[in-house]
Amino acid sequence: MNDIVTLITQTGFPIVACIFIAKYFAKTIDNFRQDIKDRDAQYREDLTGMKDALNGNTLVLQRVLDKLDILDDPDDSGRKEG
Repeated sequence: MNDIVTLITQTGFPIVACIFIAKYFAKTIDNFRQDIKDRDAQYREDLTGMKDALNGNTLVLQRVLDKLDILDDPDDSGRKEG
């Protein structure tokens, strides 16, 4: 009888420990996945902001280049000669 109790005690604890570890890992993985989803959403939001800023800068740069073309065009009658 003592051997049975000892066997249950020796095999019971490892089984309980394995179940606890499995649940702990499952919870940790779920938290990790949620963190990844949150960071992915923030990353996409940041990229959208950067894209909008880049598009705005492209438009401004194009206007600057257009003005430089007008000043550099020798056929332009509005050109000031110095």
